[in-house]
Amino acid sequence: MQDRTFQRISETVRGGFATPHRLSGIPGELSGCIYRADGVKVALSERFGGYAGDHIETQNPDVLPYPERPTKLAGRGLYLGHYMGGHYGHFITETLSTFWIFEEEPAEGFDYVLFHPFIFEHAIPDHVRFCFKQFGIREDQLVFAGDQPLAFDELVIPERLFRLNHSSDPRLRWVYRHVTQGARAPAVAPRRLYLSRRRFSQRDLFRVVANEAHIETAFQRRGFEVIYPETMRFEDQIALYSRAEAVAGISGSGLHNSLFMQPDATIIELGDPRYQGKRSPTQVLCDTVAGVRNALIPFAGWKFDGYRVMLFDMAALQSGLDAILGQETAPAPTARPPSLLDRLWQALEVGYRVLRPMAGTLARKTLNGLGLRK
Repeated sequence: MQDRTFQRISETVRGGFATPHRLSGIPGELSGCIYRADGVKVALSERFGGYAGDHIETQNPDVLPYPERPTKLAGRGLYLGHYMGGHYGHFITETLSTFWIFEEEPAEGFDYVLFHPFIFEHAIPDHVRFCFKQFGIREDQLVFAGDQPLAFDELVIPERLFRLNHSSDPRLRWVYRHVTQGARAPAVAPRRLYLSRRRFSQRDLFRVVANEAHIETAFQRRGFEVIYPETMRFEDQIALYSRAEAVAGISGSGLHNSLFMQPDATIIELGDPRYQGKRSPTQVLCDTVAGVRNALIPFAGWKFDGYRVMLFDMAALQSGLDAILGQETAPAPTARPPSLLDRLWQALEVGYRVLRPMAGTLARKTLNGLGLRK
């Protein structure tokens, strides 16, 4: 499956079976896909994995014997690949990559919808429930493969049009346009958005930007409204993204929302130091599907505790913004320069965010060395 081309096809399999879900660990190997009645693997049903830093490799034999006592699924089913509802970024990229099939066949034409699990839980959060509703998928239609084989009468298997870190098909754009249909935007929708991770980082100490308060201020002065996506309903988010002329943020799942933006809008990506001055490979694929323009500001600054904490060089970041936005760098009318108290608070916050994860790492290493922590 190293071919970068897509055919946008589906295959109907009769009398076949689905193998159980198996995951050896992270990093590790993942197995679970669809086989025809003669035991030959259906290539369209496999997840493309293990490429360019993806930690989960796919391993399924080309041929398997028909299982002796499988659980039977009656009727006509639809296989939508691996369910990644527990991880926002993987869901909107990989899981939704099979939903193009609904442009040809409505969900009501199937008796059930089959998924294989991935490495996230089976919960159905707000963003998943909204997407299912948009495509007419009922929760009572959902079937998840488990640790036993499943046999079926008839199963439709669409191609996945997004291969993580590898390739994507712009024909997926229909899926994201369909998701945004009916999403209600506020009466006055901001045209420029900065997606901040600052509040999320208060509970998740992975990839913390220690001086993100300063970054927020820099964008506010250039007419951007700061939002915290994890505090908003999914429907409200995508209504804003679909109407924005520019969205900015740090490399990661938040920027993958470019998928919901209009063609020719702009993504301003604050680079992740892991990519050494290049764009995130997943972001490249998202922007290709959406048809948006990407403006990269490579990371310049300092890293602490590996890549867990980052401190951006504000002079370099603002210079990059000026180059992208041209003459549109005057302070917005509602923006005010930070007071001395603001600056003191931001300095204390930077110190806290830099030192806290480092202290946590030191504590873990100490406990491991004393044999007090598994």
